[in-house]
Formats: sequence, C-alpha cells, structure tokens
Amino acid sequence: MVGFFIKLFDLKDEMLRNGEMMIDFTENNFQVNYLDPYLRIMKVLVLEERHICRPDLICWEIYGDTDNIDALLKFNQICNPFSMQPFDFIVAPHKNSYLRYYQKENKNSPLINNTKALFLDPKRASQKDVNRLKQLAKLAQKRKNGSIEPKPTNLLRPGEVPFETNGTAIILAPSVSTPRPSSTNGI
Repeated sequence: MVGFFIKLFDLKDEMLRNGEMMIDFTENNFQVNYLDPYLRIMKVLVLEERHICRPDLICWEIYGDTDNIDALLKFNQICNPFSMQPFDFIVAPHKNSYLRYYQKENKNSPLINNTKALFLDPKRASQKDVNRLKQLAKLAQKRKNGSIEPKPTNLLRPGEVPFETNGTAIILAPSVSTPRPSSTNGI
C-alpha cells in the first residue's frame, strides 16, 4: 500500500477536548483564488471508470506522485472522493500555482476573535438572536422530547454522542439518525 503525505494535516492545529488530543479538521488551510493571475492549469482530465474512488491514481497520472492528492481534491472542491463519477472533469493546477493556496489560519485575528466572542458570551448576541433562542426554547417546551437547551443542529445536546459502533459498523449521530432499510433488489 502506498503511503500518502497530506500537507493539509501539517497545517491543522491540535486541540485538547475531554482530555484527548485531537486535530482540528474544521480549519480551512487551502484557499483557492481562481482569479489569481499566476494560476496555471497543467491538465484537464476526464474521469474514467478506473478513476472512480481513486484520487491516488488520478494524482499519479497527472503529477507522477501521490503527494498532491489533498491539493487536487481541494482545488476541484471534492470533499468526498466517493462522489466522483465517470465523465467528471478534474482540473489540475500546476504545482507552483497551488502551493500558493496553502495557508496557516490565523486564529488570533480580530475578526475571528469577535465572531467567537458572540458564541461564547451570549450577552453580546444581537436582539434578533436572543429572540430566536427564546422562540426555540418555547418550541422545545411544547414537544414531548424537546431539548432542555436549544442549540444549533451541529452541537450535541446532553446525553447525545457523536457516534456509536457495534464492532462492524460506525453509526454517526445515533440519537438523530435511523438506519436505511436494506435493499431487497440487490442495489
């Protein structure tokens, strides 16, 4: 098996959460400027059946190595390599072009700190946001299984876990997801 070097991992910050050291995957460390005058396209590739779910093969055919998988996928706005289909186009930037788009996020910038402060200190929220939270709390009280604490959908409520496993499968958001029934026609 070929090992991959993914430069974006090196740019991610580590964070301590519940006593465990984790990598913060939410950082955006690859900002493409498609209007950059120095952007040069090396190749445009039309995907074939053999390329499906194989970004390593695509990268090898374009660049002759697998060191650029992260840049190639990010440049083409592909978050899920399993979503690629035959006849999709992959635009491959020249290496000197995409190297300019790697960046280390500045978490101490005033804009980021001010935005975080709005979420950390509810007293700084706008009146519109305060009214919205009150409305959510009223709706939650009316429901039998309503949340004690209204939160955005991307935050866990008390008693919820991000995933479960039974040894053979991982179930993401088990408290809100229901498994899809298995298909009887073999698809």
